Amino acid sequence: MFRNIINLTHSLAYRQPIFNLLIRPFSITSINFTVKKQGGIKYDQTYKITKYIKKIDENKYTIGQEHPKGVKVPKSIPEFPSYKYETRFFKRQNFGLYGGLQRKRSKSSSKFLTKNLRAHLPNIQKASLWSEILNKKIKTRVSTRVLRTLTKEGGLDQYLLKDKSARIKTMGLYGWKLRYKLLKKLEQDERGYFQFENKLKPIQHITKDGRKFISSKEELLPLLYNEIQNDSYYPIKQSQMERQYSWLSYDEIVNKLDDCNVDLTRFTV
Repeated sequence: MFRNIINLTHSLAYRQPIFNLLIRPFSITSINFTVKKQGGIKYDQTYKITKYIKKIDENKYTIGQEHPKGVKVPKSIPEFPSYKYETRFFKRQNFGLYGGLQRKRSKSSSKFLTKNLRAHLPNIQKASLWSEILNKKIKTRVSTRVLRTLTKEGGLDQYLLKDKSARIKTMGLYGWKLRYKLLKKLEQDERGYFQFENKLKPIQHITKDGRKFISSKEELLPLLYNEIQNDSYYPIKQSQMERQYSWLSYDEIVNKLDDCNVDLTRFTV
């Protein structure tokens, strides 16, 4: 009996086939996190960003609709459109071009098996990036990965104006605001400018009939307020006027002033 046990230990130590029969080897192909499709479902490479996003209300409301419960009406029109992928984790990436990089955590173990929690921050540098559309330098915090991507894309404007879904998810809140500024500047360049006292002033709006307005919408609202005040029997407060007509588009305000036979030639070029 003792001799059989010794023979079994020798066979386990020196004979590879018997060892393979007793212990099943670990399969490295059992779980693969690099593939893009797993079980017919597309794998999202930006799941770490979409997991911690700040939820926004995407419902579209109409005039006269009952006020939904828990929805606050903003006092003024926001300067920038809401960003769908604004993160709540590692919020400093909302104030720079981080490219979706977040803080990572790990545990370091000593020889006495004492585990300490460590934080690994992305490599962030301060840089001045040139924008050809805005014609100025933009000082911001940017990761080295984004710097390599900027060199590959050909500049800051090409990086921000790319319509790929992964680029929009990883540009962050700061990049989203810069993208909006670039799009507004391109729209203004398309409308054009006019010469006034050796200075170039932007054209604010072009109507369908070809009239070019140089005044903003806020400058036309007092004219509409005077016309509505004259036509109404009861006096209208300024706050009530802003609540009812400040959200109108430029074309709607111009059409209402045209219906009242208001001369708008001093606002056009």
